[in-house]
Amino acid sequence: MSRSVEVGVNYWPSRYLPPQAGAEFASQLEATGAVDWFQTWDQLVSFLPQALWRPDVTPMARLSADCDSYYNAAMVAVLAASATTRLNITTTLDAVRNGPAELLQQMLTLASATPAEVALQFAAGELKQCKPFGWKRSQGLARMEDIFVIVRKLLATDGLVNHEGKHWTYDGAWIGSHFPKVPKLWALGGGPQLIDIATSHADGFVSMVPSAFSSPDQWGAQVAEIRAQLERKGRDPRAFTCGFWPFVLLYRDDDQRERLVNNPITKWMTAAFGRLHHGAWKAEGVDLIFPEDWHYALRMLPHQMSRAEVDDVVARVSPEMIEKSWLMGTPEEVAAQLRPWVDAGANYIAPSDLAPSIMEPEEQPEVLAAMLELCAELRSPSDAAIST
Repeated sequence: MSRSVEVGVNYWPSRYLPPQAGAEFASQLEATGAVDWFQTWDQLVSFLPQALWRPDVTPMARLSADCDSYYNAAMVAVLAASATTRLNITTTLDAVRNGPAELLQQMLTLASATPAEVALQFAAGELKQCKPFGWKRSQGLARMEDIFVIVRKLLATDGLVNHEGKHWTYDGAWIGSHFPKVPKLWALGGGPQLIDIATSHADGFVSMVPSAFSSPDQWGAQVAEIRAQLERKGRDPRAFTCGFWPFVLLYRDDDQRERLVNNPITKWMTAAFGRLHHGAWKAEGVDLIFPEDWHYALRMLPHQMSRAEVDDVVARVSPEMIEKSWLMGTPEEVAAQLRPWVDAGANYIAPSDLAPSIMEPEEQPEVLAAMLELCAELRSPSDAAIST
C-alpha cells in the first residue's frame, strides 16, 4: 500500500457490561501495537430492530435482552483515555441533542484525559434517536454548523462571546480561557451541505464505504473536491483528515462465511446501509427494497416496525445486494480490497464488522483477532504478526 493510514477499532458501549470494560478493551488494543484509535459511538438505540434480537438470529441475545442498552459514549471514551497513553481516542456525537458549550466541555475533558490524540466525530443525527425523544432530525445540519462556529469562537477568545445562530443565540457567553488540550473536530456523514460545513469549520471528514461511496473512484473524486474546497477557503488540505468506516465481513473459512452472509442481521444491515441513498441501487441494476428516496438516517425507526415487517425486509435482500454492500474475506483479502480506497485518499479508517453480533460467544476472541490482523495489514502489510 503506497499511502499510510491510521486504523481504529470499534467498541460497543453496552450496559450489559460494566463501563470499565471499555477501558479494559482500550488497554488490550494498545498492547497489540496494531491499532491507532479506539472508536465508540453515541447512540440512544441500536440500528437493529428488537424483532431481530432473538436467540435464533444471534447468540448474543442469550446474553443480553436487547441491543439498545448503551452507556454514554463520551464517558466511556474518558475511561478508555484514562487507561491508555498511546492509543488515540474518538467517539461520535450528535449535533441535534447537545448544545455547543456543553459539548465543548465534554470535548476538553476527554482531550485532557490522555496524552494521545482525541477526535470528535459530529453527525447530523438520526431519526431513530431524534423523533421518539422530541428532537427534530431536520435541524441536524443547521445545528451542526452552529456548533462548529460557536465552539471555534469560544476557543478563540478570552472574552465574552456573542453569536446569533440558526438554533443557538449566545449573548455574553464565556466558559473560561484555559484550554489545556483541544481535540480535533471531524464531520461525520456526507452530502454537499455537510462537506461545505466540514471544509469551512472542521478538522476532518469521515463517511462510510461502500454504502456512501461505492467505489474507490467515487471516494477519490470526493476527496479531490474536499481538497479543492479547502484550498479555495485558504486552508491546508494536508492538515485535514479524510476517513471512512468500511463495512466488512471477516471470516476464516466457508462455514463462517455462510453464517455471516445468510444471517438476518447481515441482511437487515444490507437493506438499511448497503447504499445510504437507497435509490442509488437502481443505477447498479439492483431492485429496491425501500422507496427510492429512503435514507436510514431520515426514515428508519426500527423499533416501530413489527416482526412481520422486519422479516419482509430481510427476505427481500438478494445475494447480489450483500456482495455489493460488504468487503468480505479473510483479513488479508479484505485489506487488499481496501488498499485502492486508501490510495484514493484516506488517512483514517475504522472497519465495521458484523461478526461480533453474529458469531458464538466462544468465537469472539477469534473475531477480535481477525480484526486486529486486518488492522495490522492495513497499517503495514508486513506487520501481520501481532500479539492478542
